Amino acid sequence: MNNKWIVNNYLEYIREHYPIYHEKMSDETLNQLKDLYFSVNDIFVMCNIFDKSEYIEKNFYSLICEFKSYASRLLLIIPINDKYLVDSLLRLLIEKLYRMIYAHHNAHLLESSIRNHERRKMSTRLTGKLNKKEELDILYGDYSELIHHSSPTTTDLLNFRKLGEVDVGLVRYINDQVEMIKEIFMLDFFIPKVKVNHIELASKLTLKGQLKEHTSKLLEEECVI
Repeated sequence: MNNKWIVNNYLEYIREHYPIYHEKMSDETLNQLKDLYFSVNDIFVMCNIFDKSEYIEKNFYSLICEFKSYASRLLLIIPINDKYLVDSLLRLLIEKLYRMIYAHHNAHLLESSIRNHERRKMSTRLTGKLNKKEELDILYGDYSELIHHSSPTTTDLLNFRKLGEVDVGLVRYINDQVEMIKEIFMLDFFIPKVKVNHIELASKLTLKGQLKEHTSKLLEEECVI
């Protein structure tokens, strides 16, 4: 990875807009935050591979733009320290990812159709086609339960003093979830998609130079870069 310095722009944003949060951050929190930033950056960099004219009319293009945007927003809400907002964004990410993967396997369908398919129907039609379908279904179910309030959660109890604390556990939690989502994105969307369409040398160099080491290594093992 050749661009480790870019995380400094994010830390400067936090220092400027959330000075108390920035001041309270421990070294552990800072390291977790940096790792999360680079995980989100991985998603951003891989999504940008599809930011080309030949993909604009594809049924997954708008979904992948939204997926990238929601991933980035996770970084913006961390200093607010509100797990309900975090879970809401994670649920949106998983929803977009599910539909992107479904679009990849149903290139003949219009985007409007992809957006309106029931999740249960998509799940049935994707059976036997994915590497991480069980994990994707579990994530979808868990976050649907959280957002739809199938049972009470502590995030329902708004405590302004608690929101002002620095919670390294929350940053670690987000990091873990983003890594799981990124792995599913890579194995069941990104890698199959670029293997079919191939990517030019410039994009391969971008991936090799801007991704985390273990992310880049997986793409190398899959002969993508």
